[in-house]
Amino acid sequence: MARPAATPPPDSETPRGSPPAAGAWRGEALAPSAHGRFAALAAPPRDDFDSARATALCADVCRAALGSLAPALTLLPPTERRRAQAVAAFALTLFDFARQRGVDGDRLAQINRWEFTLEAALGGERIGQPIFLRLGEEQRRRPFSTAGLDALFAAARGRATVERPSDPAAAAERRELVARGLVLTLIGDGASPATVEFAAGLLGIQALLTLGTELAGGRCPLPVSELPSILPAPPAVALATAVAAESRRLQPLLLRGARAVREVPLTFRRAGAFLVLASTRLLARVEEAGPSLLRRPPRLGASERLRLVLRSRWGRLARG
Repeated sequence: MARPAATPPPDSETPRGSPPAAGAWRGEALAPSAHGRFAALAAPPRDDFDSARATALCADVCRAALGSLAPALTLLPPTERRRAQAVAAFALTLFDFARQRGVDGDRLAQINRWEFTLEAALGGERIGQPIFLRLGEEQRRRPFSTAGLDALFAAARGRATVERPSDPAAAAERRELVARGLVLTLIGDGASPATVEFAAGLLGIQALLTLGTELAGGRCPLPVSELPSILPAPPAVALATAVAAESRRLQPLLLRGARAVREVPLTFRRAGAFLVLASTRLLARVEEAGPSLLRRPPRLGASERLRLVLRSRWGRLARG
């Protein structure tokens, strides 16, 4: 895949283009992650070529990360569901590297190694590690968008070098790059602008829902200009104001969902319809949550999720 024009240098022990060193893949580095079983996803390849086990692991991580939005996966055909789970597990682990503690060079070196191994997997080399095994299988079934993968790596490198966006424009640019990478990787290079905008809104919702966990770890996706201080804890009034401002910025992005559902391939429409219905409800509850957002982020109950699945499967939005 094409590399970004300005690729930061890797660490001195692992030259660019060299295979990953054995000790560089330590799963322990991911132990603080809020996403379960990341250590298994980032562990060194161990010649385990069990596709079913790799599929189950990717599904587990994807489901846990999506939370109330996870039922969208059930509305995809099985082949597309497995592909989406593999892509999501890949992206989640990539950005977990980008947000680890430590010096920039270490994070960038890990991202470089991740990219090197992905290129090998997509080039036909069988690698006994869950994500790369699955992505290699999916590449043989239908090649991934090079532009999409490049956007994800560019976004990860940006996150590794700049921890927080400086202002709302920088935050929107960062979110749009990740959204474009995910949409192109999942759907292909013909994905519409409305689909990318809607995906950016979904990423914004997920960031607000995990804000409490991020702040507890000393991280924050909200712009520095709106929330300058987050340690030891952000001022309550400033935090509430920043969350309200972010919610207002997400509303027009989520409104693009209705158009996006009509513009995605038919196989994605029912899942898209669920995401439209679920995300608008979640945003409304984020706005209502106030200070409790950090302690008890809103979620959709089981019966509510089931009703939305049924509406998405048979409703007018899914039929376009």
